[in-house]
Amino acid sequence: MDSEAAGVHEAYEQLYVSPNCSVQTAESRFGAHVLDDLGTFVNEGPHDNDMVFDDDEDDGEVDEEDDALEEGVFAELYDWSPALGGGAGLETDPNHAQHGFPRIATTRHNLTALSQRFNLYFAAYQDRIYVYQPRRAGPQILPPPSLILHPRPSKLGDECGGFLDQRFPHQINHIVVGNLGALEIVVLAYDDGDTIAYYTHSIVRCIRANSDQVRGPGASPGRQGAHLKPFFHENVGKTAWGLAIHEQSRLIAVSSNLHEVTVFAFALSHVSAAVKIPELEFSPTLPCGKRAFELQRHIQSRTRTWRIILPLGRGGNNIPNISFLDDDAGDAERVVAIDIGGTVWLLDIWRIGTLPIRWPDSDAREQQMVHGVRGWGVLVLPYSSFRPTKTVRESLGVPGGEVMAVMKSEETNRVWLDTTCSLYYIKGFSSNPDTIFRQRHTRLDYGRTHAAKPEFQEEDLSDTYWSESESEDEGVCMTTSPGALGKKPAYTAALGAAMERWSTVTAFSGRSDSSFEDLSDETQLSRCIIPSFGETPPLDGNPSRHTLFSRMQPDRQRRTKHIEFSKADVPSHLAKDYCILRTSPTDVELLPFNRDAPCVECKCLLTHHNHTGVAAPWDLHPAYSERVSMLLHVPELSLVVTGSPTGRVALLTLTKTAKKLYNTELRHGFRVDCVLPRKAEDGKKLRPGCTLIGVAISPVPYRPGKGLELRPERGGRETAAAAAAAPVMYRLMLHYKNHTILMYDVSRGGEEDELLVF
Repeated sequence: MDSEAAGVHEAYEQLYVSPNCSVQTAESRFGAHVLDDLGTFVNEGPHDNDMVFDDDEDDGEVDEEDDALEEGVFAELYDWSPALGGGAGLETDPNHAQHGFPRIATTRHNLTALSQRFNLYFAAYQDRIYVYQPRRAGPQILPPPSLILHPRPSKLGDECGGFLDQRFPHQINHIVVGNLGALEIVVLAYDDGDTIAYYTHSIVRCIRANSDQVRGPGASPGRQGAHLKPFFHENVGKTAWGLAIHEQSRLIAVSSNLHEVTVFAFALSHVSAAVKIPELEFSPTLPCGKRAFELQRHIQSRTRTWRIILPLGRGGNNIPNISFLDDDAGDAERVVAIDIGGTVWLLDIWRIGTLPIRWPDSDAREQQMVHGVRGWGVLVLPYSSFRPTKTVRESLGVPGGEVMAVMKSEETNRVWLDTTCSLYYIKGFSSNPDTIFRQRHTRLDYGRTHAAKPEFQEEDLSDTYWSESESEDEGVCMTTSPGALGKKPAYTAALGAAMERWSTVTAFSGRSDSSFEDLSDETQLSRCIIPSFGETPPLDGNPSRHTLFSRMQPDRQRRTKHIEFSKADVPSHLAKDYCILRTSPTDVELLPFNRDAPCVECKCLLTHHNHTGVAAPWDLHPAYSERVSMLLHVPELSLVVTGSPTGRVALLTLTKTAKKLYNTELRHGFRVDCVLPRKAEDGKKLRPGCTLIGVAISPVPYRPGKGLELRPERGGRETAAAAAAAPVMYRLMLHYKNHTILMYDVSRGGEEDELLVF
């Protein structure tokens, strides 16, 4: 622990950190001969590629809120303007052999991922996916790639082109790994709107087949892997950004610059739960000739593959991140999306005529003036992954007396607990909090509050409030705090229960769609639907039809009404079981669905910090790099990893407690346990002076070097039970634009189950 941190730490130590992390440099990967070209690549500015800034040229009517957001260069910049993101994308050398190292697309999303089942690390370099078998320590964390996948663009991708780089549109913006049913997949989102997915077990099979072959001196893993075909390849009509996978419901969701989310619902041989639909006669007839509830039943029966289009309401914008929200049975019910204005949208996947729920950014905050963008990340978190804590300090990472209670203008009945003073308590924090607050011209009373250390008596509500038993009628926790008895329940009805939902559906014209019915049980036909309108447009892969459909996006958005979250009826299981983590350029917020519960926020967590003392590359400037857009949830560790292109990653522990402060009852929150790289590592210049392009985390291999599986298979000599008995260790990998890799081991341990970082 550095002496500066030791001066402000109290007796409670929630984090143990060893002095070293594993490091691999570009020189160790590619050789010293690449360093000059690599330095030029990292520092070169964006190319003048004559792109258009405006992403809404055909929108027609625009709300005043849109006008305010679109004013100024920074608003257009964060529409992912191609003039700012095309620097690296202009090189199209098919084997990256010209420079001796793979080039990385600029100003994208998270470009790396780790499999949770196999010892596989995926890195997206322009239009390719390099597949590695990572090792446990440096200097060779990443050996040469075991496979290089190079999926070609679809015909629709060629039609759509790119937004970040029109001369090289088929470049990857985002990569995620997750389970689709019983199988693990890796999904890719491209600038040209393509969305591509592979099964990880197919990748493993290909790697093993290649390793069995006798290779000549000139054999290329890229050529051998080029014939592995994706099992899924679709296009969403414009630049694709956010990705989400739902294991139980077998869904893939993709957000795009069309200001809408596309959900791909695969045909299933059986549906896990009975479909509950109201009586058919209470719903209107739709253009397809079916009643609304009849069509809804048909969608949820999953007898065919569906492309489900979920447009945002008026005022919606580009969508960098999305997450699934479940019903009380664990099936996907909604998509939660965040747009660049900071607005969170709750989009119903299945129910016909249901309106989007709009949850606006509750604080205009000074970041709008600096960045032009307020929303980057969103993550739905179940309360089941929150850890019990005993004190406010353990729960929020800061003494209760240094927590600020803030009333937001748009939610006057809700208290926001500002924990920004916790920056003073982060061990090894590289930045000086006082310097951050002074540079940001924001709330200098943070420093005064911390310095004063006011006395604070926290009130324990364990006996009256914290109870695992819930009211079955209300679905929310009942309290015996003053004023609670006799209070009208805040949440009593499901979203869309009122019959006003039919006000948005398109009326039946007297002519039904004769091609709508399934031909037979064995024939699975694809179909498109817009549930909010009840329309089923005939998108069958024809490029002209898809192009026309994309051009109609402004009309879809104008027609889509919405409900404000403050007026929406929230189902009881949402208020009881879930919350949302929302991120902005530098801040993190925890938003409970229970509107009586306080929100928790930590500001200025991942700000730009030039630790090198030399001029930073153009894309490391705060206007480009400050975006907390990389979010990874590790339920087993009660951990959320938040990353930013500024080069740093924050580890958040999700907590629950039974305390009362500022007359509000704190049940759930988070504390910042660590920000990586730490001060000592910055002092050793381990963190390079360039952007962070990817963050990935997975369990470490149970038997390093013994096969590709991370855990032993059932029935083997070393059983899964034996592996489970060992401490759970995760590896966290940070991948920088200059190909530097930093790797940490993360675990829980000790009497207090502290987070351990090695």
